[in-house]
Amino acid sequence: MKELDIVYSEKYLRYDLGEGNPISRDKTVVFLEKLKEEGLVNYEIIEPEKASEEDLLLVHTPKYLEELKRLASNGLEADPDTPVNQRMLEGGLYIVGGTILCLDLALKGRRAINLIGGMHHAGSYKASGFCIYNDHAVAIRRLQKDGKIKKATVYDLDVHAGQGTQEIFYSDPTVMTVSMHQDPFTIYPGTGFESQRGEGKGLGTNLNVVLPPGTREAEYLNALDSVIDKTRNFGADITVLVLGVDTYKNDLLGGLSLEEDSYRKIGERFRNFEKLAVLFGGGYSWKIPDLWMMFLRGYLGK
Repeated sequence: MKELDIVYSEKYLRYDLGEGNPISRDKTVVFLEKLKEEGLVNYEIIEPEKASEEDLLLVHTPKYLEELKRLASNGLEADPDTPVNQRMLEGGLYIVGGTILCLDLALKGRRAINLIGGMHHAGSYKASGFCIYNDHAVAIRRLQKDGKIKKATVYDLDVHAGQGTQEIFYSDPTVMTVSMHQDPFTIYPGTGFESQRGEGKGLGTNLNVVLPPGTREAEYLNALDSVIDKTRNFGADITVLVLGVDTYKNDLLGGLSLEEDSYRKIGERFRNFEKLAVLFGGGYSWKIPDLWMMFLRGYLGK
């Protein structure tokens, strides 16, 4: 019996930030090899179609999309961390399409993960932090537009605050955004403070959980349990988990101190969520495939 849908396309790998970038180029390939070798999970790989410009316009401004095309045609950077080229734009469309598919599958009650997703630094009009399209924001808006959902919750566990997601949904009462991250005084992007709680009708639906550098497993899991308890009754029709594994103790860009087994325990906490879409997000250590495997052990009860 199939236990897991894995949304993935080799076309994702066109989203390549170039030599010297800390993002691993082979993490997805190594992970799929491990998954096959270990025989831990009965899974199916489902290849997505690429998103349309109409999909992107549900979140991103026309002016921003035109600027990305201009940057790509000239091989320029959107910011010092985010080069833009034609292959990246195409790869990004497949990643967005993958997240739309992942949410659709989850909405049908299937356990689904997108192997690359959670581009949470991309805002409605700005690229940053390796991210040009905010795939999960687009997917949520697409499902809302299609009348499949009214409300959504995003749990973002990347070590960096998801400031793009925050900006997009800041005044929207239909989307609960939860970002649990290292103290922004000590790490990129320098925002994502607890005082930033949303505005207007969205006041109270934007939560930032700030953790000091060096936070270990026990403190981390206590904070996660607390924020899940506070937000579980929001009434979301679908839940999105942005699983950054740059909270690992040996990550190149993070300053938190989770152990490898911590990700199994995180997986356990999301095991009983209904209609959960999991996006494998950021991480900058050679252990990424192992950390993803540990999450699956907890999530699937292995």
